[in-house]
Amino acid sequence: MMYYPEFKRASKKHLISCECLISLLDIECKQKERHVLTTIYYLTGYIFETILKFSIYSAIGYQRNKDVSELNSHGLEYTKYSMQTHSLMNLKEKLEAKTINRLKNYDSNKKLFNAWSSEDRYRDKIDFSKEEIILFFEFSKQTYEMLQQYK
Repeated sequence: MMYYPEFKRASKKHLISCECLISLLDIECKQKERHVLTTIYYLTGYIFETILKFSIYSAIGYQRNKDVSELNSHGLEYTKYSMQTHSLMNLKEKLEAKTINRLKNYDSNKKLFNAWSSEDRYRDKIDFSKEEIILFFEFSKQTYEMLQQYK
């Protein structure tokens, strides 16, 4: 069983991991920078996925002590086409349909946000620059701060 507040904890865990990786990039990981950047991109997508899911469950008033897989209300279901999805765009649209929140700075980050798919996130080499990946992470951190306030 899984309860929706666990999504928030997972998001925070990925955020802290990315902060640590970024701090090591220019110091200890210069030789493996591309690998570390790929990992930061991978984890950043999961920061978004988990905080968006947490916020959606919270916005609809889902019971904190009810298994997330039992969701079948408010036009949402726990299926791969609804809440079980890994599509950040799909989750963003669900959040925005359930709340008045819009993701700040989305327009300047939508390339990496929309590209976060299994085809891209599992590649050894991604076609984004260090600056783009760091900005994408900063966008996830801002989004986490905005959405983590939900109960």
